[in-house]
Parts: sequence; C-alpha cells; structure tokens
Amino acid sequence: MRRASLVLLFTLIFGLLVTGVARAQATRTVIDGLGRKVTLEGTPDNVVTTIASTTEIVLDLGLDERLVGVPDLTQHLSYVPELQAKAESKTKVGGFKLSMEKIASLNPDLVVLDASAQQGTIDKIENLGATVYAAGSKNMDAVQETVLELGYLTGTLERAKKIVGGMVYKQFRLAEAIDRLDSKKKVFYTVSPQMYTPGGNTFVGQVLEMAGLNNVFSDVSGFKPVSTEEIVQRNPELIIGTEDMGLSKAELKKKVGMDDVEAVKNDAVMLLASADASLLNQPGTKIVDGAINLFENVYNEEVDLG
Repeated sequence: MRRASLVLLFTLIFGLLVTGVARAQATRTVIDGLGRKVTLEGTPDNVVTTIASTTEIVLDLGLDERLVGVPDLTQHLSYVPELQAKAESKTKVGGFKLSMEKIASLNPDLVVLDASAQQGTIDKIENLGATVYAAGSKNMDAVQETVLELGYLTGTLERAKKIVGGMVYKQFRLAEAIDRLDSKKKVFYTVSPQMYTPGGNTFVGQVLEMAGLNNVFSDVSGFKPVSTEEIVQRNPELIIGTEDMGLSKAELKKKVGMDDVEAVKNDAVMLLASADASLLNQPGTKIVDGAINLFENVYNEEVDLG
C-alpha cells in the first residue's frame, strides 16, 4: 500500500510540473524508457505504434484520429474489443520485423516503440525524420510513467493523469483484498506445451504477484522451460495455462509425474481464454484490470472498487 501511495504522489507531482511546462512552451521534452531525451515541437499530428501495449495506451489517451499506423497483431488487443476495432482500421506497419517503407509512407511525427524489445530499430526510424519514444515496460511504475509522458507529448495529459490515477486506485484496492487473504496460493504459470514459465523479473511474473499469487518459479530469470520433475518438486497449489497454447487441461494433467502435484490432485488447473491471457501480458493501461480479474477467479473474492 505504501508503494501505491508513493506512485499516486508521483503522479500528482508530475502532473503539476508538466502541466506548468506545457502552458509555458510548445516544445515538450521527456526522458523515455531507455533514458533518452525525447523532444517534440508542438503536438504530433501523425502517431505510429509498433506493439499492442503502446497501441492500447495511445488509443486510451483518445488519439484515435491521430493514430495512423499500428502493429500487425491487433488481435492481442482482444481484451478491449472497442480498442481492437479501432486498431484494425489503421495501416499495419509490421510485426516482429517492422516495415520502414510503410512507416515512412505515413509521415509520422511520433513513433512509439517498446524499450525492451525494439531499441535496435530506433536509428532506422529516426533516419526517416520521425521522433521516437521508447516505452518502458519493466514494471508497473514504468508503464504508468509511459502513460503520463505520452500524454504530455501528445497534449492529452489530463486524460493520462485520470488513467494513471485510476490504475493506482485499483492497485490500492486490490492490495487491500490481498491483505485479507489467509494465505497466497503457490502457482505454476505456463505459456506453452514446452512448459515455459515466467520468472519473477518478468512483467508477467510481477503481475502474478500483483494478483496475490506466489510464483513457484519466481527465482527464474526471464522465460524458461522447466521440467516436470522441477514442477513436482515445487508442488504448486494451482496451475495456470492458456487455451491457445496447444495443450488441453487433460493433457497437462497427464504429463509424467504430474499426479503427485497438489494442483493436479485437487483439480486446480485453470486455462485462461486468449483475451484474459493477453490482458495479463500487455504492459498497458488495463494491466491492473487483468490482475484483478485473475485474483477474483482464483480466490472467488471480489475486489471492492467503491
């Protein structure tokens, strides 16, 4: 709760500071998720996003008319159908490999990409004459900073402050609900038939923690395939997978040695629908909603949002 209060304080202070600056000058400068100084003259007319989470943020800021290009995989926004529909109508600029030709054709003033996965394309995009903002996604604070900074750069700061304030409030109420639990469940989360699981330093791992779950592989770094023997040894109370990972609930339970796992013994195996899984994976404005949704499904307890 102390952390949530500090984030809220940061939000209010940041909002006051940048609002004052915005009124004083047309030039806007922020420090992005890679520690780069990003400066824009005025507000951008043409914006391009390159991953689902930044597309979500830009659309949630009300920039539909200024968003001219989006990534190919707009289905990853299926957890917010109205935003997905808006994204599908935009020009697609590529997936894992971005099309510089398509981006150039859109004459963007601002291109928003992911700091952790796409920093190698920054120079190429800047050579097209566009300003590049690298969105931070390492943790919740980074996501909220991204929302505020993009709101500032695009002239939608008031909307950004409302979004972040709502996220912080929901985090606070979720933390209160978790505090009322007698104990937290030990969970094994897998994203593929090869039993890849997120470590504690991944964004998904942090969302599991936010949802009141103890990740039995929190000591793992990044995403790592784990053996059945390792799963049995750590004996999770709950196993969570996704419906689209190519492994049914029955097949998961039948893996050699899994009969000895507490989650299998108690039929505590949950397969998330694609939209629910995407909601947990995207470091955007809806991530706290994803954590609340998971908490309520696991514990059968409702988070009181007032």
